[in-house]
Amino acid sequence: MIAAAPSETKKGRRETHRDRLAMLSTVINADADALYLRDADGVCTMANASLASTLGVPSQSFLERSVAQIFPPEIADAILELEALAFASGEPQSCELAIPTAQGKRPFLVTHGVCRDASGAVAGVFGRLRDLSDQKRLEREVVEIAEREMRRIAADLHDDLCQGLAAVSLISKLLEKKLEDDGSAKIAGHIADLTKNLAVSTRNLAHNLAPTHLSGENFIDYLRASAAEFCAAFRLKCGIEGVWPAQLTEPAVALHVYRIIQEAMHNAAKHGGGTCITVRLRTFEGAFTVSVSDNGQGFTPDACGTEGMGLNTMNYRAGLLGGTLAIESVPGCGTTVTCRLPLGAR
Repeated sequence: MIAAAPSETKKGRRETHRDRLAMLSTVINADADALYLRDADGVCTMANASLASTLGVPSQSFLERSVAQIFPPEIADAILELEALAFASGEPQSCELAIPTAQGKRPFLVTHGVCRDASGAVAGVFGRLRDLSDQKRLEREVVEIAEREMRRIAADLHDDLCQGLAAVSLISKLLEKKLEDDGSAKIAGHIADLTKNLAVSTRNLAHNLAPTHLSGENFIDYLRASAAEFCAAFRLKCGIEGVWPAQLTEPAVALHVYRIIQEAMHNAAKHGGGTCITVRLRTFEGAFTVSVSDNGQGFTPDACGTEGMGLNTMNYRAGLLGGTLAIESVPGCGTTVTCRLPLGAR
């Protein structure tokens, strides 16, 4: 076996290294996510084709530029804050940002992390922007489909079951009159009362499944009536405070907020063990905040699984509106669910 000369070995390694870099560059440029690298001084050293396509500028225009020179000020500040967290934790950090693109402002999952060289020393940072437009669209479609299905079920309940129960109640009343002489009237009367109550309950159920004509203008009145029925059923006291902001005019916003309040009240009644629920609507510093608080037993959020409490659904609804959802609870001190919507974003 003839060994290769040292110079030939080094040359072969360099060629292999170049080939690998060329293949890696091809993969990075073909990635649908926007990717870029910056050195330890914060200067961009690589940007793939997706980043150029997303922002609508040539790839070369990113090179030798800082974050502040690539993105608008508010986006650059958020990215630098994300990178600071990545440096502090040593792990990649992510957040959602609405970034101006060639197609208009779009939602992105922005991830930043630390790049290290072969010795483990920090050599720079990487950034990845994943377009969430399709995901958000699908989420909206799922919620819209669910709303349509609830409206269909509500219509079926109202048109079929409610009407049938009303008919049974009427016939029972007629039977009650015919049976008064032989002492069987009480049984018929009981049937009539029971079916009447079932009809009312079914009508209320249909009403809550598909709130008709709900908007910002009648939101408070609608919420007061719904909350009064709900709390009466669970023997709870209920308070409604605040007004609906004039800036939010889309009926879909009112419906999503109403659903969040519904779910939070249901959780309070089912899991809280308290005697009072308070719903507060506040507009402050360019944001609309809705909170649902109870005086129940509370819990430790980090130690208690919340998958069964509708948290995912409430989070989805808040996210579709460009807002956030937070849960605050302390054992023995009740629970507060807060949804915050930025008014300027709509």
